[in-house]
Amino acid sequence: MDLANLTRVSEFEWRIAPHGAMRVPGVIFADEGLILDMDEKVREQVTNVATLPGIVKACYAMPDAHWGYGFPIGGVAAFDPDEGGVVSAGGVGFDISCGVRCMLTGLTRAQVEPVATALADALFARIPAGLGSTGPIRLEETEIDAMLAGGARWARDQGYGEAADLARIEEHGKMPDARPEEVSKKAKRRQRDEMGTLGSGNHYLEVQEVAGLFDAEVADGFGLRQGEVVVSIHCGSRGLGHQIGTEFLREMAVAADETGFQPPDRELACAPINSAIGERYLGAMRAGINCALANRQIIGHLTREVFAELFPGAQLKLLFDVSHNTCKVEEHDVDGGRRPLFIHRKGATRAFGPGHGDLP
Repeated sequence: MDLANLTRVSEFEWRIAPHGAMRVPGVIFADEGLILDMDEKVREQVTNVATLPGIVKACYAMPDAHWGYGFPIGGVAAFDPDEGGVVSAGGVGFDISCGVRCMLTGLTRAQVEPVATALADALFARIPAGLGSTGPIRLEETEIDAMLAGGARWARDQGYGEAADLARIEEHGKMPDARPEEVSKKAKRRQRDEMGTLGSGNHYLEVQEVAGLFDAEVADGFGLRQGEVVVSIHCGSRGLGHQIGTEFLREMAVAADETGFQPPDRELACAPINSAIGERYLGAMRAGINCALANRQIIGHLTREVFAELFPGAQLKLLFDVSHNTCKVEEHDVDGGRRPLFIHRKGATRAFGPGHGDLP
């Protein structure tokens, strides 16, 4: 990225001054080396997002930001419905609530390494992965609706995982105000036999070693010990989430003529938060979040089963499960007052401070 187009605010903060149709500045958090390595398209996409109605304060890009669909991946933007704020399907992404869960095994590398091949084979056999992957779990339409309403709580009620998991999942395992009725039959059909599967792309299930500790106090609070093994699971809402995104992106683009706002990039098609389309999308998206939460809960359960077979007595504990493709209502301090804002996070994870009510 060309530094000439940026103003350096501090060692790790860079500003894109409002120009053209921008309503707010753009802000990129990164050191100079990361900025120089970033695609120029990131600056362009941050600039475009900053033109959307009702955006609050700035459009933000994280240190790992890269070119995405509409929004940069690693992009964050807040919108105020009382100021004509919008919701954008492209700002959430096609893999709704794609996220990562980390599970502590209590095992060391020395214990796991001798059976690493057997462990990998067993995980591959139990948890399908790859493009179009399907699994043995097949849901009828009424079950899909219950899953879309209940998220990881539904999965736990079906016998997947432990009750203690729910306190360590974003939204305590269930996204409120989901509207399964706004999810199309086609989207639901795509999800009939995809629960408990990873999918493809950058999704993974990895058995990892805690090779080093950068903050011993935080690591201790998390229960992380150097040399111990953890399991990291990265996946989302599979075909259902993609179908929701595809359908509403098209609908938002068609409705743009009625709203009178044409975004600078068709990939930023959006709708007012308080509009019929906006409310329908948010209901469907929340159902998609619950699909992803349920999917990772099932995969976590299957992972526990595999470890129990190879390491009798092993107790895998959930550290946390958090999403990075969402739009959620959060209260934030803005100009000295608290305001409910709709926060788009595309490839970006929320990080609340100690004592926050949404943390375990």
